[in-house]
Amino acid sequence: MAAIVFPYLPAVGDIYPPDPGDGNVTQYRWDGEKWVTVPVFISLGSENQVAYNQYQWPQTIGVAGDQLTNDGNGNLSWQPSAVPSLANLTLQQPFDGIRITFTLVDIATGLPFAPFPNNNIVVFLGAVPQTPTEAYFVNGDQITFTEVPLAGTNFYAFSTTHLQ
Repeated sequence: MAAIVFPYLPAVGDIYPPDPGDGNVTQYRWDGEKWVTVPVFISLGSENQVAYNQYQWPQTIGVAGDQLTNDGNGNLSWQPSAVPSLANLTLQQPFDGIRITFTLVDIATGLPFAPFPNNNIVVFLGAVPQTPTEAYFVNGDQITFTEVPLAGTNFYAFSTTHLQ
């Protein structure tokens, strides 16, 4: 095994070797007192390695389902995946055999609900899925059907809720 010869008088944050170019090459960062191993699980190639090294990578691998999150300052951490929840929707007005435009309402809150984007909704009349733009259009919290729904037809729909 060859000895590692580190640069003389490194500056804080210096990386050695600066561009390994291959995977499975251990890199080290000078922390001001000692060379610390940089956890490298992949090689991004010579062009991208500098960008990779500018982030502060977590010391752990994370758990299944986690996502790598940046705090805006280059510090990366593993966080639970941001999974949207489903909103079950109903209509504010029942089908009367005359109207074609209705207000969508979130069943859980009782409040009008606007899918975002407008096509982020799955609609059923009875047990039949409806085709967007052929059977209906959504604009904000309003759904307009291309044909008048029969009075008494069951409506249900769902959409993912907005992630903030």
